[in-house]
Amino acid sequence: MDKSSEEYLEHIKKLEPRSWLPEDIKIAIESFIASTIMVEENDLDYVPNEYIINLLETIKKHKEYNSLYLELIEILLPELRQTDIEESDENTKRPI
Repeated sequence: MDKSSEEYLEHIKKLEPRSWLPEDIKIAIESFIASTIMVEENDLDYVPNEYIINLLETIKKHKEYNSLYLELIEILLPELRQTDIEESDENTKRPI
């Protein structure tokens, strides 16, 4: 891991949800942060979709965070589509 990656990882490890957020959103954010740390520490290509979907579904339950939900969808949807395509390609490969 290069120096900038190490610094990024240390930054991520310091992140935490704001105390005033609803408890379920805090838990979803903590899980997402943990998955991001896992990705960085294990040099994986992307955060597993389950963590992203959990975060989005949790935020969606709270109407007061609708603008955040929509903004995250706009940011993440292209990434989710690409990940699904890559996973689909992986699952359809067959040995010759």
